[in-house]
Amino acid sequence: MVNDLKLECSFSSWYPTFKKDSLKATTLHIPDAVLKYLEHDTFVLPLEAAKSLPEDSEWTDGSPVTCEQEETDYQPTFPEFSQQIQEVLDEYDAVFIKTNWSTPADAMWVAPTKTLKCNTLEEIYLLLKSSDRIAKDLNIIKSSRDCPLPFCLVLKQWQDINPCTEFRCFVIDNELIAISQRDISQYHVSNELQKYDIQTDIKSLFLERIKGRFPLSNYSFDVIRYKKDKVKIIDFGAMDAASTKETLFTYEELQNHIENTPEFRFIGEEIGIQPKPLMQFCIPQEISEFFQSRDVTLLDLIQREVESQRKEHEKENANVSEST
Repeated sequence: MVNDLKLECSFSSWYPTFKKDSLKATTLHIPDAVLKYLEHDTFVLPLEAAKSLPEDSEWTDGSPVTCEQEETDYQPTFPEFSQQIQEVLDEYDAVFIKTNWSTPADAMWVAPTKTLKCNTLEEIYLLLKSSDRIAKDLNIIKSSRDCPLPFCLVLKQWQDINPCTEFRCFVIDNELIAISQRDISQYHVSNELQKYDIQTDIKSLFLERIKGRFPLSNYSFDVIRYKKDKVKIIDFGAMDAASTKETLFTYEELQNHIENTPEFRFIGEEIGIQPKPLMQFCIPQEISEFFQSRDVTLLDLIQREVESQRKEHEKENANVSEST
């Protein structure tokens, strides 16, 4: 199963080689205690990530809590790992998160900003805990005995990226054969005006920095071209049918001979209002109306539940003390 995700496409595998050609990022190994927390059905934020944390508390007061301990201890805590995340947040101000292969895009609807931009520990743990895509990555690694990779949290320095600068590229037999506009929901006039420069710049990056350095012969990769002669790698992925979804190429087309490679495809005229791919992950209408009617977010509700559990826990301890 890991072969379907490709070990070579794990961020921790390729980033050391292409660090100078990529956006700034920090990779953290996720401890076993945190992995157990992510797997567990109980939905509660770690102690250090909850806004209701008492002001006189310190992260160093706790040690990682296992899932078995959660039966008697209402809130887990991962002081060292959370401190590592906080140090990156302090350095980057805001981050974009993913794990070895996937982003928690399916959980964006639970985030206060409705994006993958994270400014706090709360937002990071909330996205990780809520994402089925992250859970799938974790399950695949756990179920594969031959997987040598540790499960990682990737924290990329946040940048506001114009969708018109994003492109997906396809490589077959170590040759760049196709480039697609990444945002296929709208027409970007800059793609038409700069099509030759875009094609030239991405091809130059491939020939000078990627070809012969990436270990696979068939793969896809995403880039941003934020100005002329300035192209950065975003990610590497498998060369399969899934990689062509939400692009302007089909997998069958790429398997056939394409002349005048790399072929660059973009939307060349206004196409009206189109659904955005990530809208499939939006919050259900009923839940959205519930939040709007009460002027709260999911994070607010979770924090209230944490506070309620804390008070209940203290009450139970007080009753035990009185009875003894």
